[in-house]
Amino acid sequence: MKDALSGLMLNPQRGDDDMQVENTESQWGIVQQTLHWVVVLAVVIQLNIGFNLWRMTPDDPQWEKTLPIHAGIGFVILVLMLYRLYWRRKHAVPKLPDTLTPSEKALAHATHYGLYGLLIAMPIVGYFLVSSHGHPVPFFNAQLPALIGENEILQYSLKGMHFLGAMALVLLLSMHIFAALRHAWSLRDGVMERMVPFLNRENSEHSRFEETSEKGNMNESAGQAIGNQELERKGNNQKKAGKVQAGVGDLHGNIQKDS
Repeated sequence: MKDALSGLMLNPQRGDDDMQVENTESQWGIVQQTLHWVVVLAVVIQLNIGFNLWRMTPDDPQWEKTLPIHAGIGFVILVLMLYRLYWRRKHAVPKLPDTLTPSEKALAHATHYGLYGLLIAMPIVGYFLVSSHGHPVPFFNAQLPALIGENEILQYSLKGMHFLGAMALVLLLSMHIFAALRHAWSLRDGVMERMVPFLNRENSEHSRFEETSEKGNMNESAGQAIGNQELERKGNNQKKAGKVQAGVGDLHGNIQKDS
């Protein structure tokens, strides 16, 4: 156990069962994968709760029960996304495959930036929205201080922003899911496998096998090339030796004739 932990500290890219911790230029590490799927689950729950809240009024008894859960999950998403952004900036980011055109790569980057921006901005807008009702912001069984006082005009503006942000989030998520399925079923370029832990491991093993095979083929080709060069060199030396022997024979024959 001590040796395993020491190996992980010395080489954070590998863990037990060859699990990759950090990102590389070809695949996501287990940290980024875990953050991704936890946020996915939280966002699905959050959208469902949020659209139910949209149909309620503050006088509804379910409002007081549902709002603390919605606010709490929103705060968790904010913390996870900030850490995810920090991790992304500190580590390598896998490159997009050449199966995408330049315009598709630009759209993919724009979609990712949009998702990051919305998932960070939405909880902040929600915090101000609840504060604009003039009471503390519930956080599960606790309360967070209101940042602003009661303001009915601002309340309507923030509510509209929050709703439009949710609609934009649904649109970008739909685009993201469609792109992931296209990579998996149509392009088959390994992008989907980067973010799925068990598929990522199989893809990593397959990549290492292909890399080893490619190196073996390169070494074999290099060996053949060296062998061919050696044979050619020996052939040239034999030809030169034959020419020298022929010249010596001619010279010897000429000497005998003169004598």
